[in-house]
Amino acid sequence: MRASGLAIAPLLLATTAPPLSVHPRRPPLVARFDLTVDKSTVLKPSRSHVDAQSVFVTHTNEFLHGRVLALKVQFFANPIDATANARLMKNDRDNDALTGAGAAFFVLQLDDRNAVKQADLSYQIPGTTVARTIAWLPDSLARYFSDFRFENGRVRLKTKGTYVTGPDSPNEVLTLSWDVDLDAPVVERIK
Repeated sequence: MRASGLAIAPLLLATTAPPLSVHPRRPPLVARFDLTVDKSTVLKPSRSHVDAQSVFVTHTNEFLHGRVLALKVQFFANPIDATANARLMKNDRDNDALTGAGAAFFVLQLDDRNAVKQADLSYQIPGTTVARTIAWLPDSLARYFSDFRFENGRVRLKTKGTYVTGPDSPNEVLTLSWDVDLDAPVVERIK
C-alpha cells in the first residue's frame, strides 16, 4: 500500500515539534540565600530560603554619612515588573511590594579601585530579618569576592559562601549561606 506524502507530513511535524508546556515558564534564578536558625533569643529555630528571581543594583554613597561608596545589591523573590522598576528608579527604598515573598541585600563597600573592602548581607522573609557583616578581612574578601568586577555601569559577581555564628555568640547559632551568579546594570545614585 502506498502512503500519501500529505498523510506523512503531519505525522512528522507531530513527532518533531517540542511538547507544549502546561506550566508557565519560571524566570532563571539570580541567586539563592538560605538561613538556618538553630538557637536564638530573638528568632525561632527554623530553616528558610529565598530564591531570587530579580535584582536591582545601585552605586551609592548613602552609607556612613556619605564617606564610603558602595554597591547596594537588592535581590527579590518576586520579579521586577515595569511598575516596580519605575518605583525603584525613583527611589530604590520603595521596595515593599517586592520584599513580601522574601529578599536579600548585599551592601558592598568599595575601595578607590572599585574592589570590595567590606560585605554586609541582610536576609528578609516575613517575620525574620538577619543582617551580618560577612567579609572584611583580606582572606574572606579573597575567598568570597575574587570574582567581582564593577565597571562601565555593570556589576559582575559570582560568589558562594556561608556565614556561621562564632563561639563568641553562645545565645545565637545561625547559618546564612548564599550562591550568587550575577551580571547586571548599575543605577548611579551618588549625591
